[in-house]
Amino acid sequence: MSKKKKIFVLSGMVALLVITGVLNIVLNQRQPDGPAHGNVVTGNHFDQVRADKLAARQETLLFLQAIIANGGEGRAEAEAQKLAITASMAIESSLEGLIRALGHDEVVVTATSTFVNVVLRAEDLTDIQVAQIVRVIVGETDRTASNIRIIPIS
Repeated sequence: MSKKKKIFVLSGMVALLVITGVLNIVLNQRQPDGPAHGNVVTGNHFDQVRADKLAARQETLLFLQAIIANGGEGRAEAEAQKLAITASMAIESSLEGLIRALGHDEVVVTATSTFVNVVLRAEDLTDIQVAQIVRVIVGETDRTASNIRIIPIS
């Protein structure tokens, strides 16, 4: 396979990883309506999202490491993507800790190159709570308030 094809495949996989993470969060919010289920999301939901996100990233990092080990012209791109993923993981972990410090015990943060998505357990968020979360994210990242999505789930 040529180097250009490898780079294209690698870029596609990273894009699919991001899409998978966002879809996982969005689709796992939807619960069947009915007397046995209601709209309650189990406490395990946040742990499962974190585990899925970590597993997908680890798989991508292994793929990137294989490209780096092979060398060639795709190596620089793979190294850059590996650094970007590692940086996103660090930012997400930091933001999750800071948002927990604001009193939100169950939270998952997903950071892309454009957006920061925050899913947290809350019936409803006040304007003050939203402002606190936005202030933390803007202070820790280069994202603007318009690129921050806060999704409360019950």
